[in-house]
Parts: sequence; structure tokens; C-alpha cells
Amino acid sequence: MSEGVRLADLLELPQEGRNPRLPDAPDELAYLLFTSGTTQAPTGVKISRRNLLANVNTLRRLFGCDRHSRIFNDMVLAHADGMIQGPILALASGGAVIRSGGFSVPGLETWLNRVRQEHASHVITVPTVWSMIDRFAQHDDYFDAPECRCLMSVAARLDTALWSRLEGRFRRPLFNQYGLTETVASALYAGPHSEMGAAGTIGRPIDCAARLDPDATDHEGVGELQLRGDNVFPGYWHDDKRTRDTFAPDGWMRTGDLARILPDGSFAIAGRLKTVVMCGGFLIRPDEIDEVMAGHPAVGQAVTLAMPDDTFDEIAVTAIVLDGSATEAELAAYARERLEALKVPKHIVALAHIPRGISGKPNLEALRAEVAAALRADVIHAEPETGDLVKEVIDVAGSVFRVDPSILGLASTPDSVTGWDSFSQIALVFAVEERFGIRVPASRTAAIRSLADLIDAVRAGLR
Repeated sequence: MSEGVRLADLLELPQEGRNPRLPDAPDELAYLLFTSGTTQAPTGVKISRRNLLANVNTLRRLFGCDRHSRIFNDMVLAHADGMIQGPILALASGGAVIRSGGFSVPGLETWLNRVRQEHASHVITVPTVWSMIDRFAQHDDYFDAPECRCLMSVAARLDTALWSRLEGRFRRPLFNQYGLTETVASALYAGPHSEMGAAGTIGRPIDCAARLDPDATDHEGVGELQLRGDNVFPGYWHDDKRTRDTFAPDGWMRTGDLARILPDGSFAIAGRLKTVVMCGGFLIRPDEIDEVMAGHPAVGQAVTLAMPDDTFDEIAVTAIVLDGSATEAELAAYARERLEALKVPKHIVALAHIPRGISGKPNLEALRAEVAAALRADVIHAEPETGDLVKEVIDVAGSVFRVDPSILGLASTPDSVTGWDSFSQIALVFAVEERFGIRVPASRTAAIRSLADLIDAVRAGLR
């Protein structure tokens, strides 16, 4: 800039081009948000100006967002809830958005303290993060300031018991929202509001309509949840077939989620038609992982499926049949080079064969049972050899992080170890508790910032 060089000249771009502008008409395109697509062409969700304004205005009205609002939302901006219920909602309300560099268990206290330091009025995150706050937060007063009006959980259903604990502990109203990228942000709402549904459900539709598939609802009242309204997108970018498949003949959008309607009008999720993994509020397509894993020269077959998890709701676990020799650490490293971090399978389980039905398709229920048995058998049961505590802890860490223990040391931290994230930190603590027959307090787990900290926690537990 100081030398007067134009970027267009450096990149040899045309000197003339179109003049970008904001949409004027309600049905003009407001934005494209691409979903998935690590190993194939991503899918662009088209959101019109009408869609965007409809959902933003609903959010502003329901949650009282105005020029005084300070919205604490640290979710990634590539996620619809991170973008729409963060900077876009703040901009539309004339308020501010607060971001804090990303959530992590070691940084939990600093992250939570910013809510009060920055005078946040609304705190928005996903159920997995709320679960970690419930488990590891040391204090109860993060949201006590009078300006902090509500806590919000998005992207997945919030467990009823967790919901009750959070409201009782933090003394603030808590709301849960259900939506898809295709609905801008949210469509159904649950919480202490006259228009919303009951806690523990995905709530009631507000400013839109919801129904169960009238042609395919079973005798137990379970059918596919379908939506219609101004917040529902018009279709996918350059993908007419997927657009046609997503909408019923009468124009209702198919969500792929199975639900039932409760007597009070709330909708309760009963399962999924789709095979996606909902991990901490993020959708992961198993076929993306399978395609990557099948590319490893030692892997003959790969099938990824959702396994239940107390913290993340579901995690992606990949079952493989080996044609050659490879360790889980090698396979995990291979996946990390080719997949986004959140899509790397949490476990890779080698089986003798993949159970299949007569059509040749994987029998997911049988496979899930075999994977669960393999994971249980893989739990560390060895007696502690306290003569070399440091080596034992490092060996456990290598197993959990799926890396060669020789690259680990006392100074190893999440910043220096590939694969050390909030999920694996919790898994590591569970593993050392099992190995040494101890309990690591939640407050100490949240304070572990290096393997040296973990070893100190183990020593304290052995005393």
C-alpha cells in the first residue's frame, strides 16, 4: 500500500469487473454458506435477504437484542450459529459481539471470566461447551452481573438434567434452539418464554411452521420433522437435484431428523434419518472420513459411525479392516493431514471384518456393537509401575493422543502436541484415573496445561 502497488496488478486480475452490491429485493441472495466438503465439492446453502431478516428479527424479538446488547459468542464463524448469532445479530441490533479466542478446557476460567469483564448480556455456545462448564468450572458467579440476561444453547438438543443443573447453579434463564444452516440459524425454541417449548425438547416453532411427515409417521407418532417459513432457504447453489430431494412436493423442507410431538406442542427428537454425526453441535459426514481413511495404503475398508458420548453427544469412530500394517497413531496422523481437526475420528478401531447385510451395505447396529466391545477391551488395565511415574503417564498420553510417546515430555502442551484438544484432555484424565486407580478433581482437570501438570495431579492422587 505504501508503495502504491495494486493487489489486482500483482495477481494479474482484470482491470474492470462487476461492482458488488448488497441485495435490494427480498428474494435476492444475501450470502452462501458452504457445508462440509473436505473431500469433495462443498455444498453452498443459499440464504436470501428475506430468510436472513426473518430469522434475525425473530432472534432480536425473543431475546431482547438492542443497541445495549453485548453478545458473547466464541463459536467459529464458519458455523451458522457463530456467524448469525454473533456478528450479524450484533450488527442488526446495533450492539456488540464479544469473542475470546476459542474455547478450551485449560483456558476455561479465563474464558468464563471474560463474560463479566466484558459486561456480556447474552452468552451463546453449544451443549458440549455447557457440559464442560458444568463439569469443570470452579465458581458459580460468572453470570451474576445484572446486565447478563440469558444463557443460550444452540446447534443441538440440551440434555434435560444438564439444563436443570445449569439454571440452578448459575441462576440465569437458559434457552435451547434448534435449527439448520438451511434455516439461517434457528427455527424451534425451548425455554422459559411463553412462546417456547419445554426444557429438554427442541421446543416449538416460532415465526415459522413445523410438522411431522404426513405420509410417513409411524404408529408411535414418530416421523420426519419438516419446516416451512420465511427463514427456510430456497435451495442449494448449483445443485438442483439436492434441492428437489430436500423439499416435499408441497414445499415443506425435510430436515432428516425424526421427531414426535408432545402434548404441550413441543417437538422431541427421536433419531435421525441421516447418518451424520452430531459432535458437539457440528455435523460430520461419515463418508468424508471414510474416503480419506480408505486412501491409506494399509486400509482395505473403512466405515465411520456415530458413537454416544456423555460430553459431545456423539463422536465419530472409524472401523477399519487392514490390508497391511499400521498403528492407530499412524492412521490418526494420516487423517489429521487430510481432514479438518473436528472431523478426525476420535477412535480408529481395527476389526477382522465389517458386518454387512445381504445387500452388502454395512450393518450399522452390528458394527456399533463390535466397535463398543473393542473400545471397552482397549481400556488401559495395567497396574501402575510407580517406579517410573513420568514414563507411565507419558505412555498413557501417547496412547490417548495417538502419537509416539518419544516426542512427548514434561513441557508438552496442547499447543505443541497434535491431537491434544478438549476432548482428548478429558480422555487423558479418564485414562490416568483408570491406570492409577485415582480421581482427579474437576478443578484440577481444567487447570492442566502441560504433561507436567498432569503428573503433579497423579502424584497428588496417589498420596
